[in-house]
Amino acid sequence: MSSKLVLVLNCGSSSLKFAILDAVNGDEYLSGLAECFHLPEARIKWKMDGSKQEAELGAGAAHSEALNFIVNTILAQKPELSAQLTAIGHRIVHGGEKYTSSVVIDESVIQGIKDAASFAPLHNPAHLIASLKR
Repeated sequence: MSSKLVLVLNCGSSSLKFAILDAVNGDEYLSGLAECFHLPEARIKWKMDGSKQEAELGAGAAHSEALNFIVNTILAQKPELSAQLTAIGHRIVHGGEKYTSSVVIDESVIQGIKDAASFAPLHNPAHLIASLKR
């Protein structure tokens, strides 16, 4: 296993896709989907080491609860993955005219995402939840 692992997050309005990938060779160590946010049947599904698992997140759960589950439950099963994470990548729907390629997220980028929220009102707020969770 490489020491160049990246946690990739794609926050939608009612779901969150996630994966841990090797940045060098593209190997996938974890993939999953949390879905049905804000509904009684909110749940998370993931695949790690060839094994598929699923859990309920709790009625009304959303992005924060899913991120907490990923960190505190899924990654806790395999701490060596967390130990080798070197970056977190976020797929953000709209950065306005200012952000048209990959950038390191800092306070000015967060403000830019907030400013562009009107272009993607269902997605940018969800991206901000994940981006601000440290």
